[in-house]
Amino acid sequence: MKKMFFSLSATAFFMIASIVTVRAQGDVVDVAMGSQDHSKLVEAIKTADLVNTFKMTGPFTVFAPSNAAFEKIAEADFKKLVKNKSLLAKTLKYHVVGGNWNSTTLMAAIKQNNGTVQLPTLSGDKLTATVEEGKVKLTDGNGNSAYVTNADITASNGLIHVIDGVVHPVQPAVTKKD
Repeated sequence: MKKMFFSLSATAFFMIASIVTVRAQGDVVDVAMGSQDHSKLVEAIKTADLVNTFKMTGPFTVFAPSNAAFEKIAEADFKKLVKNKSLLAKTLKYHVVGGNWNSTTLMAAIKQNNGTVQLPTLSGDKLTATVEEGKVKLTDGNGNSAYVTNADITASNGLIHVIDGVVHPVQPAVTKKD
């Protein structure tokens, strides 16, 4: 009986220690900086002067585009995005929602709301989350979609879900004066 209790206690200790270790990775910026697959995201965050925003207390959930996601953007469009600091900041904030939207919570909200849930983003716009073929699908205001490819990465100030595309907020139409 003592061996069994010790074994269970040791298992519980190591489970708690691993949770603490995961949380000790740092905030979402630190976690992204530690990922070779998110160097373009980190570069974009720095370019847009949003490091402090992504280091805020939270909790919040970041839908983090991978390097491959950024590579899907046409080169001319990517250069235009990076040169327009305001648009870049708005685009990056569009990938952030308040609260801890772990995969279980997100899937339950989608199910509870008849297959779709609107997620208010830090940019002030909304992302639409649905499920397609068992994966969470995010659709932006332009009709473009990205899928969660890796979920529930814990950071000290929230969660990160890796996505395979970059979502963009709708840009206001510019009208010309005659």
